[in-house]
Amino acid sequence: MSYYLKGTLKGALCSDCIEPLEGLVIKAYALAQGRDVAALAAARTKDTFEGVPDTDRDAKAGRLLAEATIDATGAYVLDFSKAPNYKGEAIELDLYCATVPRRKNQEGLPRPMQFTLTVLQPMWREFRDDRVAAWDYTIPYRIWCGIRGRFGAWVICGQVRHCETQAPIGGVRVRAFDVDWLQDDALGDDVTDFSGHFRIDYLASDFKQTIFSPTINLEWTGGPDLYFKVETLGGVPLLAEPPSRGRAPDRENAGPCFCADLCLKESPPVTEPLPVFDALGGYLYASQIESAVPGSGLTVGDHRAFYSTVRLNGVLPKTLGGQPMEYRFEFRTTDALGNPTGPWTVVAPTQFSDTIIGRIERLVFVLGTWMTLTHYVHADPASPGADAAHAAIVGGWIQVPQFSNALDVNGFFVPNGDMLRVITPMLVPQPALNMAGVIAGESSTAHGAALAQNRHIALRMRVRAVGLPGTEQDAGTCAHVAIENTVYNNVHKGGSWAPVDVSSQLCACSVDSLQLRAGGCAGLNAALDVLFTAAHPNLGSVGVSMNGPGGPYGFGMPVPLNAADQFGQAINGVAPPAGGWTFNTLPDCAYIVTLSAHLLLTTGDSSPLPVQDQIAFCKK
Repeated sequence: MSYYLKGTLKGALCSDCIEPLEGLVIKAYALAQGRDVAALAAARTKDTFEGVPDTDRDAKAGRLLAEATIDATGAYVLDFSKAPNYKGEAIELDLYCATVPRRKNQEGLPRPMQFTLTVLQPMWREFRDDRVAAWDYTIPYRIWCGIRGRFGAWVICGQVRHCETQAPIGGVRVRAFDVDWLQDDALGDDVTDFSGHFRIDYLASDFKQTIFSPTINLEWTGGPDLYFKVETLGGVPLLAEPPSRGRAPDRENAGPCFCADLCLKESPPVTEPLPVFDALGGYLYASQIESAVPGSGLTVGDHRAFYSTVRLNGVLPKTLGGQPMEYRFEFRTTDALGNPTGPWTVVAPTQFSDTIIGRIERLVFVLGTWMTLTHYVHADPASPGADAAHAAIVGGWIQVPQFSNALDVNGFFVPNGDMLRVITPMLVPQPALNMAGVIAGESSTAHGAALAQNRHIALRMRVRAVGLPGTEQDAGTCAHVAIENTVYNNVHKGGSWAPVDVSSQLCACSVDSLQLRAGGCAGLNAALDVLFTAAHPNLGSVGVSMNGPGGPYGFGMPVPLNAADQFGQAINGVAPPAGGWTFNTLPDCAYIVTLSAHLLLTTGDSSPLPVQDQIAFCKK
């Protein structure tokens, strides 16, 4: 039995600005003898947080049980399997910092630092053959900003809103400056996202330098005196604070973390809607898919997983902040609840198919009459060059065509909201299952095959002004969606009547009868016992019916022990028709028995037809 401690570690920069502690290392130590475990475990983490001197860090190295590097989402997993003497007792958790996240560069770093977070008695829960516990923590901003300051990493987090309505303003550039005694220092800039938030990272050296540096390196106060400018991406000023604003008490001598609230009296002109990815096919992921964490990733109501090629769509304007726009999609794997298990990865050209993203409209004067000519525009990985029918794809970015004159030879491009047709089996490949040897009436796992499981991913759209990485921003994230593309090979079809093994099936689906199994094509004269097998992780209704004189005839289905793996014997004589039927009452003739398995799958626009299998027999 192994022990695993999972969780997230983040640091607060402002009340609404939290950063994952990406790249830092969390370490678990056995407690030194003589420490008051109960008191330490009960203490608040902010009261136990303290620096670890280098000598103490070296001294406790022999008590190290496990360590893990924190990922881009703040997640970590401490694996105690290499500490065989560990039996679940209280541990001491430390944070090792060689740098801090998003430091502007790694030059001039101080010596690595280590801090004790807390003493924790994990609440272990059994999970299969292991024991798992969770611990999430966000370091308070006073502590975390102090640590960032020791690494010379300073940050401004803020939001731009409309002064009167308080509505957030996205897609504008914020520039930060420090009032200096000879010349003002430009600290950095960022483009606001759709919630109006921005973040500017800079170094202490950025505001301590003068025109005489390094001979004279003087800053009158301990921190920068901040003032801001806001402009459109095209450079049109929207807000220009005077340098004297930096000498006001709320701006003077800012600390390592500064929270800025800026407001514009007038919103920048909007000539086009904001770009947003908000749907998979016909499903809005915010309201029609259980995409929040935790959630199933299935569609709301009908509980379908996505399969095959899925259309990603929403609102696709031509420009971003007045500049020509380009976009791409990224995905990452998640667990069954939507928690990230991998990094964001760009959807590669091999992972999406030709997508019609809009059409060109062109007005032409023919024989005294104005006519509108149209043709489609494609985003096609097989044709990445820009022409009249194709959008350019450069470095994975799809450039939205800018044609905007219907009287011009190039016409007017009208987006249709479709951005990408993503091939989901290419994102998360799933191995085929071999049903060889499985006959109707048996579990699909009877001969060694496993049950298929849904895969889970997140999807997001990134947009930017063409060729300008500094303008890149999120344009919609579906945090969790269930994907199922397993194919079933060597599925036995036709029972003992016309047996054949078929591959590349969407599910396991087989039907037979005991009597045909014993007699092949012999006529039946005494009984009919129908056997069936149907398996799929998103199995919907499963039913058996029979056509023939006086039919159709219905069968009852046994209550399954596992909704994803249904098998056994159907029950004769259940309505319809009312009153049921018995084999003896059937007229002598030919009959066809059909097993139908409905699958809860969707491309977002369509669902697969039921998978079927049939047998025929003659009653004599």
